[in-house]
Amino acid sequence: MKKIRGLPHSLLSFLLSPCLPFSLSPLLLVSLSFCLAGCARPDPEAEKRAGVDEFFAHARSCWPPDGSDGEVTGSLKLAIESVAADGNATRVRLIAYAGDEAPKQGVDFYLPIYLMSAGRWLINEKGRAYLLDERCREFKLNDSKPSSISSSIFWGGGRIPRGGRIRLKPGQAFETTLIFPPLPDRARVGALVYDGRLLPFALD
Repeated sequence: MKKIRGLPHSLLSFLLSPCLPFSLSPLLLVSLSFCLAGCARPDPEAEKRAGVDEFFAHARSCWPPDGSDGEVTGSLKLAIESVAADGNATRVRLIAYAGDEAPKQGVDFYLPIYLMSAGRWLINEKGRAYLLDERCREFKLNDSKPSSISSSIFWGGGRIPRGGRIRLKPGQAFETTLIFPPLPDRARVGALVYDGRLLPFALD
């Protein structure tokens, strides 16, 4: 059944019919339109996107001053595959990949490495990885675990290269899971800040 501005077509035709035994004022028609439109089922995906957009706009106030917004910077691209949150931790599956436009020699992606001298996780010895919630609170990285497939492909399942540098050739991807403290129970959106790049996400 077709709909026109939230009203079913057949119902709208009935309400506007000159054969009605009574007349309806324009104000009543508008009220009925809003009432029936309000009965429509909400779109969870649309609400989730709206929440992310709202957070993205609000989070600008707490971005790192030299940060970049979005998943893509040059030929090295970052994407969040999934976010799983429970009472113990928040696990973010991050994928880094080199686009087809990347140079033949490849592009470098740096994993977070825990430096004993600094007492914290750092990316390429200076960058950071952390989460932001809706109130701009930071949640520091607790651990980083490359996937078994990525480990096998890039260093045969052995130790992570010194400095955490991964060379990605055009079309190659690398996956790792970043583990953070649990987010507040009411959190619905957040963002991963990875070496100055901010990637918003929504929680189910």
